Amino acid sequence: MDHQEFDSLFDEEFAHPLIEMGFAFVRKTKSLRYQSGTRDLWINRIRGKWPHPGIARTTICFRHSFLRPVSSDDPNSTKLIADDFPRKLTFDDFDGWRTPSLTYRPENSGRWATSDLKYGDMTEQAVRKRLRKMKMLVETRVLPWANSLTEQGELSQIAQFGEQAWCEKRWMEDYRFHCGITNG
Repeated sequence: MDHQEFDSLFDEEFAHPLIEMGFAFVRKTKSLRYQSGTRDLWINRIRGKWPHPGIARTTICFRHSFLRPVSSDDPNSTKLIADDFPRKLTFDDFDGWRTPSLTYRPENSGRWATSDLKYGDMTEQAVRKRLRKMKMLVETRVLPWANSLTEQGELSQIAQFGEQAWCEKRWMEDYRFHCGITNG
């Protein structure tokens, strides 16, 4: 299967059903974003300098919308990158029959795990099945998880499990300010 065939199936089986649930494409990419209140969820289709033929890489990113991005002091910046999101997860994090225990993982160095769909040697039927499973995970596990994350809870997670990176300190400042916490 080539890139164009995959993108067509991606739109049909994954993107358009998510758009019906409130997601929107990010600029002219295949990434999708869902915003609700202060919650900002991004299904990031990673495009890099060097393409990987036959592989679609995805990271599930979450932030609260008032957090300042790493590259700007404007929390409303429209040019966000994955590093601007404290949470970077994969579809595997949400797969399985158990409720996921999603403790904050510091991934602040520009490297994080991705979900790699190696569609190049797959049949159309197999790609459709995988994309439907990914959509189902977003609908039944990822969105409910994102909607359950509170500002105070995320502050606590970063404070407890973070590595004290400069971006984490900045996010904790933003959470404290947003939550009206003067000491911390």
